[in-house]
Order: sequence, then C-alpha cells, then structure tokens
Amino acid sequence: MTQRWYSESWRSALAATAIALLGGLLIGGLTSFGQLVLPPWVNSLSNSAGGWTMFAFVLIWLGRARPLLAALLGLIAFEALSEGYGVVTRWRGIPYSAPFASIWALVGLATGPVLGVAASLVRHGSALWRALGVTPLAAVLLGEGIYGLRFVSDTTSPVYWTIEVVLSVLFIAVALVRSRPGWLRSILVIGVWLVGAAVFSTAFEFLG
Repeated sequence: MTQRWYSESWRSALAATAIALLGGLLIGGLTSFGQLVLPPWVNSLSNSAGGWTMFAFVLIWLGRARPLLAALLGLIAFEALSEGYGVVTRWRGIPYSAPFASIWALVGLATGPVLGVAASLVRHGSALWRALGVTPLAAVLLGEGIYGLRFVSDTTSPVYWTIEVVLSVLFIAVALVRSRPGWLRSILVIGVWLVGAAVFSTAFEFLG
C-alpha cells in the first residue's frame, strides 16, 4: 500500500524529528559564532531571514517527513534555530531575549509549519506541488535579497543579498526542470513565487 500524506513509521518519525530538532539547535548555535568568523561578504547569513528559512527547509527535506508531521517539524526546526542561537549568544555574554520570546520565535510560529509542509511536498507531492513547494523558500530569498540591495547595501555587503537573489532564481529553475509541470502550471508557479517575494519585501520594508 502506498504511503499517504499523513502516514509515518515510528522509525521515520523519530529520525525526522531528530534531524529537525538537533540540526536546528546546532545550526542556530553556529550562526551566533558565524557573526564572528564569516567573511564580510557573507556575514549577513548569520542574521538573515533567508538563511534560517533555508536551513529550516533543508532540515525538513533531509528528514523525509510527510506533510502532516512536516508541519510540526517545520515549527520545531525554526524554534530550535532561534533557541540554539539564543543559548550560544547568551553564553558569549551578549544580552538576548528570554527563551521563546524573541521576534524570530514568533516568526517561527507562523512560518515554520508552512516551510515544513512545503519541504515535504518537494519530496512527496505531485509534479505541480513539488514545484509549488519550492516557492515559499524562493520567495523569502528573493524578497529579502531585493530588500537588502535596496535598503541596507550601504551598511552590509551587497554580495550576500545578490547571492540570495541568484539562489532564489536557481531553486525555481531547478524545481521546474525536475517536476516538468507544463507551461500553464509553470506560469502559476512563477506567479506565486514573484507575488510571494513582493509581499515579503514589502512587509520587510514596512517593519523596517
């Protein structure tokens, strides 16, 4: 019997959970150190929404969870990234928000499940859903990249923001080539990606 969108074995669920939780804590802690050791042209990786979005997405994709479990694990991965960063930052003697009280923890509540389901669809969805599954990640990268180039490239290296834009385009291109959803559906995927990027960039500008 073919596994359904909600079916998991205990072994697969535990493996996916361990990857999301432990991977999130490890990468979150490393991003705090990254602010010290990364070269200036990619230093923004340690303090960008696109970076953590990509890490959370990849952790769920690696865990191979199906959509129902992936929604929960997306939340867990994003919160683990936030708390791993917070623990290491406080350990370094730098003041930081109380556990689960930072703005990133709140962002994770809203975006984590979406990223989790999206990453799962890239593995387990139909051709159209595999392509659409990439759009949340690609939209964040493109939206933040555009925002960075427009508003903060004078105080941070524009190289990182350019890399985000290039990665966004590359992810969409690879998704369309691999899934081959057809011309009309490809237009739909591109439209969702661009609208999502515009919404994200506008929201960032408003919050900024």
